[in-house]
Amino acid sequence: MDLLLYFTFNFFIYGFFGWILENCFSYFKTGHMQKEGFLYGPFKPMYAIAMSVLVLCSKVTNIDNYTLISLCLIIPTFVEFITGIIMREYFKKDYWDYSDLKYNYKGVICLSFSLIWTLLSLISVKYLQVYLLDIFYLNVKEYWNSFWYLFVIALALDNMKTIKGMNLRRKATN
Repeated sequence: MDLLLYFTFNFFIYGFFGWILENCFSYFKTGHMQKEGFLYGPFKPMYAIAMSVLVLCSKVTNIDNYTLISLCLIIPTFVEFITGIIMREYFKKDYWDYSDLKYNYKGVICLSFSLIWTLLSLISVKYLQVYLLDIFYLNVKEYWNSFWYLFVIALALDNMKTIKGMNLRRKATN
């Protein structure tokens, strides 16, 4: 159970950090915060999934730096690719488009952003996680044990509301 709690803690922290990162990127690129995201709440599932898996891999296994760097490239890129394809094919949404960038595939992944994800993931796993988040987790662990499920319920409700809204919009356009 402790590993599950640790995973969910990182899942929600990195989902929130991803939301902050994307809004900062949007602000510096366009001059305003991001207008639309998949979910209503301050949470980015792609960041949550990719970083939680990376943190779990680095904690549970004794991987060397070369393997970690490879995973920091592969996992976020794979999550971004799968998410982009699902969003495009099922929800008819393109939240990002790398078509104008070199070395892109279907506009949903590209080399330059994959390298950025690699660097950010590596810094997060090697430094942010070790020197900040693990210490924070140890300090809030007893509280997290009591209310982590509330975050799961809130995320599930947000997902249901989002999917219902997208299905209604899709039916209205058909």
